[in-house]
Amino acid sequence: MGRTYRYDELKVDVDNKPGPANADVVPTRRRFVPSLGRRSAILLAGFAALVLVAAAGVGWATIDYTNDHAGEFLPGASIAGVDVGGLDREAALEAVAAEIRPQLDRRVTLEWGDRSWTATPRELGARNNAEALVDQGLAEARATSFFDRMKMRILGDPFDYERDIAITYPREGVRGFIQGIAAGLDLEARDATVDYSTGWVEIVKERDGRKVVRKKSRRSLMRALRTGAPTAALDVKPVKPAATTKDFDQVLLVRIGENKLYLYEDGEITHKWKVATGLPEYPTPTGLYEVTELRYLPTWVNPSPDTWGSNMPAEIPPGPGNPLGVRAINWSAPAIRFHGTSATYSLGYNASHGCVRLSNDNVIELYDMIDVGTPIVSTVVAPLKPLYASAPDPIVVAEDEGKSEPSTDPDDRKGSGDN
Repeated sequence: MGRTYRYDELKVDVDNKPGPANADVVPTRRRFVPSLGRRSAILLAGFAALVLVAAAGVGWATIDYTNDHAGEFLPGASIAGVDVGGLDREAALEAVAAEIRPQLDRRVTLEWGDRSWTATPRELGARNNAEALVDQGLAEARATSFFDRMKMRILGDPFDYERDIAITYPREGVRGFIQGIAAGLDLEARDATVDYSTGWVEIVKERDGRKVVRKKSRRSLMRALRTGAPTAALDVKPVKPAATTKDFDQVLLVRIGENKLYLYEDGEITHKWKVATGLPEYPTPTGLYEVTELRYLPTWVNPSPDTWGSNMPAEIPPGPGNPLGVRAINWSAPAIRFHGTSATYSLGYNASHGCVRLSNDNVIELYDMIDVGTPIVSTVVAPLKPLYASAPDPIVVAEDEGKSEPSTDPDDRKGSGDN
């Protein structure tokens, strides 16, 4: 038997059965159908199995990585420069607290002169956001995707969480600290005063005061806290007294009962005069007063036209009949004055209607020695010595008194003698 050939639609037995004479016999190209051999198939299956095993291993490794860091920061996280990877909340807070402790417990010194006060930011109420940052970081770690965790596990990618701590300094703590210092440092200025509790004059020296400038001191301390400076300046301003010993370089002392007038100069008695002070029913006022007016050849104005002065004129001009003598020195007490008199027999007694009488010579001397503003101390030091023979006023002034010119320029003296 002959060989058989395969054609598309015709089989021809070459030896026995030739085909039709008119048939187009076109041989077809033999098709190649690839096929895997047994060995190749085994290799491919093995590779696929390895891939599956590797994938499963990566998955299990990622799961283990997740479980290992449950409730913890993922590796690579940092807060305030502290690596908190692998730490739980409590451990992370403790690590961050240890890092910022030096900032919170450092000493800040507030200075004024040779005195100083210290405090720490923590004592002043400094606050930080460590707790908030730890909670935020843990929340972001929990929200990390499986794919991201796989990259962290396989490729070693760090957890992208890096934060700096913010420390704040509430003003309430600084304000309270400055206020506490001021409470112990503020010193009220004390005016110089006249002490006459013993019946004699003693000048109590003035005292300078001081006051903490709260606002500027708070700003200085806040600046030191924020910049890390170790010191800050306490701002203190001096407070000057309103009255000093210079205001008491001259003091007049009226000792009622003894009925004498003393002039103190720079704290020492330099002059004294016999005077007449008020009757018991018209007492000379007591207390601390001052000279308000110096009157040369004064006009007397009736101070009580409806009572004891009802039989006297409304006013008496300067001259022999003037009851004020040749000079009058007004007090800050209403209607009270030093004035001259020719009734020298009344001196040493309580004989006036409240004013203090001196002889005309003595009142001129006093007039020339003092100025407006001179303090006057009036005090009772002994039982009164009433003298009614010389009351009521006026006292006639001698003809030759009241005519001399003032020893100082009258323009420099307050008042014009019209009272």
